[in-house]
Amino acid sequence: MDDDLAPTLKSALRNLVRSVVVVTAQVDGQPFAMAATAVSEVSMDPPSMLVCINRNAAIFQAIDAGSDLMLNVLSADHEAVSRACGGGVRGGERFAIGHWEEAVEDCPPFLRDACAVIHLKQANVVDHGSHRVVIGDVLSVTLPSALPPLAYFDGRYVQVAA
Repeated sequence: MDDDLAPTLKSALRNLVRSVVVVTAQVDGQPFAMAATAVSEVSMDPPSMLVCINRNAAIFQAIDAGSDLMLNVLSADHEAVSRACGGGVRGGERFAIGHWEEAVEDCPPFLRDACAVIHLKQANVVDHGSHRVVIGDVLSVTLPSALPPLAYFDGRYVQVAA
């Protein structure tokens, strides 16, 4: 990318208000978690979503192995979970913060009190630049919490008013 274009694009993207999602996956019984804002719906027929994962992220080994994904849409009460999974805490210690349900078979760990938990089965992947775009078919959706979502805007967490 042009040296002048990258910082300008980053500044422009700070104007997007995004839900904060923690993506979880597992490989060989080892769980991984990563905070993400590059998450979006793809289609309702079939129900599918996409998430962008940096290939240098620890979770990438589980992604590369074809792990199912859990998209945990964080509530306003989950800022500490987001900070931990955004790099503040490493490895399995990320699961010490928040109310996690442990992984079972192909189902990665998930937050019991998230606004929404969306279980994806990898359907397609595209490597582009530093990231892998994972398109996943939705296997299930649960809505455990009615709390407002945690959002990220201009480099900081914000709460969304109902």
